[in-house]
Amino acid sequence: MPVRLVVAGSRASVSWALVHTRCNTMNQMLLSVMAIMLSGLTTCAGAQVGALKTGDPRVEKLLEESDLKYRVDKDGDFRIGNKMEGDRTQIAFILSNTSELGSLEIRQIWSVGYHSKSPFSESVANRLLEQNSKVKLGAWQVRKMGEDYVAVFVAQIAADTDKLSLLVTLHAVTTTADEMEKELTGKDDF
Repeated sequence: MPVRLVVAGSRASVSWALVHTRCNTMNQMLLSVMAIMLSGLTTCAGAQVGALKTGDPRVEKLLEESDLKYRVDKDGDFRIGNKMEGDRTQIAFILSNTSELGSLEIRQIWSVGYHSKSPFSESVANRLLEQNSKVKLGAWQVRKMGEDYVAVFVAQIAADTDKLSLLVTLHAVTTTADEMEKELTGKDDF
């Protein structure tokens, strides 16, 4: 008789087939322990108790210490403009809401590198995938934002990161996104 265990808050479910049709105390205890372990591995959007409307003070402190100019948007995320080579600029977002994976609290930093009114061409999609194999930190994601299809370069870091790690990640994200934007469009929209 198969037993299906669904962990609350998780999109994934795990099935176990029991050899015996009767569940004895040992099987019940094993399933309970597995359920507890799996519940610690679920991803929880907004792990900081709901959607924040003000910026995460941990990020704000690091940005202030770094003398970086920023603004907090209506979602509580930090919007930062980065000056690039050749008078180019690139906007990045540091999310205030975090997610959890076991005992890890994770924050996303992302920047748009490309957008289109229609799904990406095969050559653009393949170029983004190819780039994913070459970067050391982060990856390209395709998102639908309103009516547009958008390629965002996203890096995930520890939510309680230190100043240097935040700055290195911010630089990697904006540089990668800006280089792809320049390559694919020749423009400086983001």
